Amino acid sequence: MSVRREERPVKRHAPRRIQGMFLATVLASAALLVRLGYMQITENQLFQSQVSVQNYDTIPIPGPRGWIYDSEGNVLAADKADFNIVFIRYPNDLASASLIAKRLSPVLNIKASTLLYDMTTAKPGFATVTLVQNATPVELAYVAEHRNSLPGITMITTPVRVYPDGYLAAHEIGYIGPIPSQDVAQYEKQGYNPSSLVGLAGLEEQYQSVLRGKAGAEKIPVDPAGVPLSGGTIRLPAKAGDNLVLNLDGQLEQVAEQALIHRIQFLRSIGETNVDSGTIVVMNVHTGAVLAMASYPSYKPEWWIGGISPQHYQDFLQNDAGLNRAVSGLYMPGSTEKPLTAFAALMNHEMSPTLKVDDTGGLQIGTYYMRNWNQAGFGVIGLREALEVSDDTYFYQVGLDMGHFNVNNPPQNIEGWLTGPRVAALKQIDAMGKEFGLTSPTGIDLPDEATGYVTIANPPTLYDLPAAAIGQEEAYSTIGLATYVAAIANGGYRYQPEVVHEITSPSGKVIKVIQPHVIDKVNVNPYYLQLIKQGMELATHGTLGTATYFFGNDPINVAAKTGTAESGIPGRNNSVFIGFAPYNNPQIAVAAVIPNVTGEGFRAAAPMSKTVIDAYFAEQAQHAAQTVTKHP
Repeated sequence: MSVRREERPVKRHAPRRIQGMFLATVLASAALLVRLGYMQITENQLFQSQVSVQNYDTIPIPGPRGWIYDSEGNVLAADKADFNIVFIRYPNDLASASLIAKRLSPVLNIKASTLLYDMTTAKPGFATVTLVQNATPVELAYVAEHRNSLPGITMITTPVRVYPDGYLAAHEIGYIGPIPSQDVAQYEKQGYNPSSLVGLAGLEEQYQSVLRGKAGAEKIPVDPAGVPLSGGTIRLPAKAGDNLVLNLDGQLEQVAEQALIHRIQFLRSIGETNVDSGTIVVMNVHTGAVLAMASYPSYKPEWWIGGISPQHYQDFLQNDAGLNRAVSGLYMPGSTEKPLTAFAALMNHEMSPTLKVDDTGGLQIGTYYMRNWNQAGFGVIGLREALEVSDDTYFYQVGLDMGHFNVNNPPQNIEGWLTGPRVAALKQIDAMGKEFGLTSPTGIDLPDEATGYVTIANPPTLYDLPAAAIGQEEAYSTIGLATYVAAIANGGYRYQPEVVHEITSPSGKVIKVIQPHVIDKVNVNPYYLQLIKQGMELATHGTLGTATYFFGNDPINVAAKTGTAESGIPGRNNSVFIGFAPYNNPQIAVAAVIPNVTGEGFRAAAPMSKTVIDAYFAEQAQHAAQTVTKHP
């Protein structure tokens, strides 16, 4: 069989103003699908009783997948109708095959001899043969207009997935493809045809059972030898799957993705050649709704449609582009750990909220001297100021206090301390992390979530506990960091992050609304929460705040914590940022990571986060102005 596939790229409509054109085109295709199915309902009923007693050659018709929309109703993923031109080998029509081939040859641009071979000889024993896949409008129009002179020729509809915005939200949307060979048996038990296309990543995978359409079929009666019988075919119409409406704000998502890319490009332009990835997440602090989630490198979901090309597959693998770093990547958090350390110490009564530490530039622990990032030290300093300037020495001391280790009078049984109080203190940090969603799953509705952890080193050292206190012995996901800072902002409520807002039927009827879900109320004294929030506000507005340079004059009162952590490459660090805004009436939480930068972490992740935060509030102001205009 010679099946021609034309290389006609689907046009991508990035500008929102022409989104409607795409929607109209896809709706027209969908309407044609529905009409073709409707015309066969009567036939279906007439022949249904014969199905169990007669032989059929069946052409499966995949059910269209449900569509995916952003929060404003813009299409992120949809199905359009493609059509295959098929020849049914009725004995009477075979006699006309040569004439049919000659008539179709100039229209289909396929040699008549090739068409005749396919129609009469290829795939022996099959009642049908596909002559053209993805037929053009001109080809379809010709077949429709000359149906009477083309006996045995019919058109079969096939839905094809399209992603109109290219790279936008690729990691959230995911992609579809053939069922992996190792999973065929499992899918067959669920009623899938082995040739079905299924979600293999992102929402396409997570909500496969929701998006999945119900397959239809073109059933052609045949005799025991497989020869088609007269009397017409039975068309069992396919049914579309349900739709997803996301919390994702497409406009903000685009800003986040571009801010991430531009920051990486800028860093590389000034010699930071090891910087090649990053991630940023924006959440509603009162619902857990994921408003934006960018991960780089990325890919286009359309690459997988019809089989991924060798070049795209190489890019996909070499750049690890399929990894959603916001959900599946784990990063050492650096000083963004310090609020968590304080919570753990305060709630376990291992420190006083009024604790003062004399920072002379570091702390001597046994034979090891642990330096502060500011080697001159900050002098006598308290908790809020330690968060403002991100004082390492202060939190070294907090960590040691949690482990009951006095640097001036160390435990006589060091081995006992290493396996006892030291481990107990690390477990206190881990337990607090679980409450905030850092060392426990956040429950986000995307596949392959990685769970963060606190390292309990083996062999242990005297300095790994103070190192853990400043975020050098942990690894967290960006979605975990966003959940953590959202809980700080909203008073201690840990919401499950949700990408999907609601599920609707093909007609648009709401089937299910995903309600905000509080996983737990973090066991933190409100007074301690307020202290930490004040320290985070000083970090963006204090005289020595680590992020004051970026946020000090911003009209949006942002509270934040920056972080610098070893990335695994000598001389390179993770640049980490967590923040919420506005300080007095929090609406959104932001977490961002750019690995492998030189110097202090605020240089990379903070300015990118500011761009996204400012864009969110500018968009909110625009919506408010439009509302006032409509309803003066």
